[in-house]
Amino acid sequence: MPSESENPDPFRPLKWSDIEEWAGSRATSKGEDYQRSGRVEEIKRTQEGGLLAMVRGRREYFTEVSLEAGELSSVCTCPVGGDCKHGVATVLEYLNLLQHGIKVPLLSENDLLLLRVRRMHEGPEAFESRKTRKSSRPPLREWLDGLEKAELIDILVEFSEKSPSLGSYLRDRQDLETEDIGGIVRGISSELDLLWEEAQEYDPWSYESTMPDFSNVQNRMESLLDSGHYDELVDIGKGIMNRYDDIMEYDQEGEIAMELSNCMSIVFEALSGSPSPAHERMFEAFEFELKDEYDVIGEHAFWGEDFSRENWKNFAEILKTRLREIDEGYCPDYSSWDRKRVADRLVRALKNAGLFEEAIPICEREAEATGSYDRLVGVLLEAGRKEKAVEWIYRGIGKTREEKPGMAHSLRNLLIETKEKEGDLFFAAALQAEEFFRGPELSSYLKMRETSEKAGVWQEVREIAHRYLEKGDMPAVRAKNRAETSILPGVLPVTGLLEPDSFEDIKPPVLDLLIKIAIEEKAPDEVIRWYEELKKEGEAAKSYAYYIDENKITNAVHEKSPDIAIEIWKKLAEELIFKTKVDAYREAAVHLRKIKETMEAGRQKGEWKTYLKEIRDENRRKRRLIEILDTLEKDRIIEE
Repeated sequence: MPSESENPDPFRPLKWSDIEEWAGSRATSKGEDYQRSGRVEEIKRTQEGGLLAMVRGRREYFTEVSLEAGELSSVCTCPVGGDCKHGVATVLEYLNLLQHGIKVPLLSENDLLLLRVRRMHEGPEAFESRKTRKSSRPPLREWLDGLEKAELIDILVEFSEKSPSLGSYLRDRQDLETEDIGGIVRGISSELDLLWEEAQEYDPWSYESTMPDFSNVQNRMESLLDSGHYDELVDIGKGIMNRYDDIMEYDQEGEIAMELSNCMSIVFEALSGSPSPAHERMFEAFEFELKDEYDVIGEHAFWGEDFSRENWKNFAEILKTRLREIDEGYCPDYSSWDRKRVADRLVRALKNAGLFEEAIPICEREAEATGSYDRLVGVLLEAGRKEKAVEWIYRGIGKTREEKPGMAHSLRNLLIETKEKEGDLFFAAALQAEEFFRGPELSSYLKMRETSEKAGVWQEVREIAHRYLEKGDMPAVRAKNRAETSILPGVLPVTGLLEPDSFEDIKPPVLDLLIKIAIEEKAPDEVIRWYEELKKEGEAAKSYAYYIDENKITNAVHEKSPDIAIEIWKKLAEELIFKTKVDAYREAAVHLRKIKETMEAGRQKGEWKTYLKEIRDENRRKRRLIEILDTLEKDRIIEE
């Protein structure tokens, strides 16, 4: 990718490959469609050399794109948050304007585009404070003060008829004045019913489909908040959380969830402001979180309040009652996962109340009854009872290794962390090695390597690991008593947890893992070696494609063995073209462009042209593919 120092305008030399490497093929394809259909409605250059634009998706999104040290990046107000199709559209629109000789203006401090962005992020008060002081208009309040009452009434009535949100706001104010709170709540409920219907018809992939607009509901909820009607807001929040399941499948990009998150922020503000006892408010907040399976609520500051130990103690009493009710069958809607979360929050409440001595026996009972040994071990470690925690780790592993292997794995990890904190790196390395042989995969290999390197025994451990992966040689001595067995006698200590029978049976050589390890260890010769072995597997090799990222293979070997990289890129590109989808064509173009660059660098320009012609001839009826292939003929987006 070109650097800024090479060109006064760093965007001009950009290539299609730069865009695709930055945002991905899907976002590039969508962004190109957005730019072609005129969705970049405003664009300016920033003082820092970047771009700021308003892109029209299903609503207005503001995108800022930077090109620093040769790397593209963007932030956006869309749900993705950045490096998205809106950023791609912005760059392509800018280059299109450059190509047609149209100068893109520089953003000024008081530019309306900048002010709109700030207003979105900072609210109307900050926006008003940034208006130019040179304006000849008097402040809005000063102007309104000079109007007669009849004039004000005419203005409000006229615009309330034109603006549904203003009309509902004024009616809500009227209901507040007459203390008809039920009228406001019923109005919000009716509006939510309509929005729920709209949400079920919403298609996030259609340009014609309009996302439901929750802004008026939010404004009305804020009116209730400002007037102190907290209980009503909590009830509205319950309705929202109970009904999100109905529309979740239609909310594929999470945009509706973002709107509901804004509504729920108001509900949590109501919980914070409510005069109800703290422990009751805490339970309401917890109940909301229990219902939030899809992270609709988002971040909120409720639990950051300065609750007293007495508050936490009273909250714990409510949770004890709820846990008992669940166990006695009075709460059939609670799943086993909900029960676990109630128990977790009970333990947290007791800890925050300073009642560790009460929390520990509850955790012990829960561990024996439900197998939640990790919670007990965590509390014991937090209470400074390390020896007792280790005892429970061993006991828990013994109880769960058969029926709950995931829990046994978590307990071993807790033991590893404990030993590392003690500085017993040999013991930790032995545990990590045992974990690797139970489940040989890249993540367990890397953890084993990290701990073994700290202990200074990596070469010995690596040798037994590779003998296992390449030849199937098991490392452990099969003693009758596992308490007497070390995974690497003379090098690593006995852990008391070694179970050779639990080691995974493998069919050596484990080619997919050996390739991943070689890539991670930056050993291209080993990558090539194991990839060549993989090709000998014939049809069986195809199953490995699900476990290996072939792009990583090409990245590892393309300098050492460009022929292998080209072979893989061709395979990937042709598989994508066969799907007959525009997004797949775009993704295929990424691989084809790499083939082009590699072949031309290797003085195989003629071979590249022949291959491209073959692709064209075989797919000549795929008009959209041919258009995309045309872009391969040029390196830069703007040809000089």
